[in-house]
Amino acid sequence: MLRSPGIVANIIVGAKAEPYLAASLEAIADVCDHAVINDNSGTPFGANAPVYSRSRLAATGRLTVIRTRFENFSVARNACLEAIPRAFNGSWILFVDADEIHGAELPAMANLLDRLPDDIDAVDGYSRHYWGSFRWWVAIDRRLCFFRHTPRVRWCGAVHEHLVGADRRAVLPSVWAHYGHVVTPRMEWEKSRLYASLGQCDWAPDDATLAAATPADVYGQRARRAMPHRGAHAPFVAKVVAALSHSWSANFHEIDRLVAMQSPADRARNALRSVNYARLLGWRAAEARIRWGWSAGAEQPARRLLPASRAV
Repeated sequence: MLRSPGIVANIIVGAKAEPYLAASLEAIADVCDHAVINDNSGTPFGANAPVYSRSRLAATGRLTVIRTRFENFSVARNACLEAIPRAFNGSWILFVDADEIHGAELPAMANLLDRLPDDIDAVDGYSRHYWGSFRWWVAIDRRLCFFRHTPRVRWCGAVHEHLVGADRRAVLPSVWAHYGHVVTPRMEWEKSRLYASLGQCDWAPDDATLAAATPADVYGQRARRAMPHRGAHAPFVAKVVAALSHSWSANFHEIDRLVAMQSPADRARNALRSVNYARLLGWRAAEARIRWGWSAGAEQPARRLLPASRAV
């Protein structure tokens, strides 16, 4: 089995401050040997620069920052691939967004990488989409997590981009958190404006519509699909959850009011959906044990990071 020279995270950030970026970087710091951040803010000192400059990855010499002009998402992600230091050619790439927070599932996945057959190009897991507030989620979707850094892999597509050249994949039952829809109503609709500019949707809010956006306007249609979050969030995001639950409390209370209007039929459908997600993950766990020797709950030695001197 082919041993990789390390794990390199690829992340893109834009001009607007990312409320989850600090937690996202901390969550991957013990797994990644290096990280490449593409700052598309258009300025040397964008809103996110203080966050990644103070990160543990930066403090330990494991961070490369590039600055490019944003054209679309695939161009931004391909720039990250091109900026990976030569020492990490052939490494595993960790695909992660600034609003995704990993937990204990990530080191378990990383420990499996070098035990996979050489013809496995990528490893997928599952992303739980929180919605409106930290109390609700709407879906668990299959999501790319790791892929091998080879000359044939490239990103394609302006938005909701996809990776080509990584066809054979292992799928693990690992689930992590996506908080991209736990934002203010204005922030949510600003994404619609961006996606419309890239040809993804036909409608884009104007300035007056953005300024007047309410939780009911933005989140009302999906309130019928919201399912309650039970349990704790990952330790890396605990402080962010506490801070935003306070500063966005009015929005969160309104989300709770919208969800409380679910009909008995809505709740029954959501309960069935939740059971089906659990069945899917259970099936994936059984498959991963048989095919890849997966055992997330077993005691495994922590993956050793490369010396910082390699990460330059």
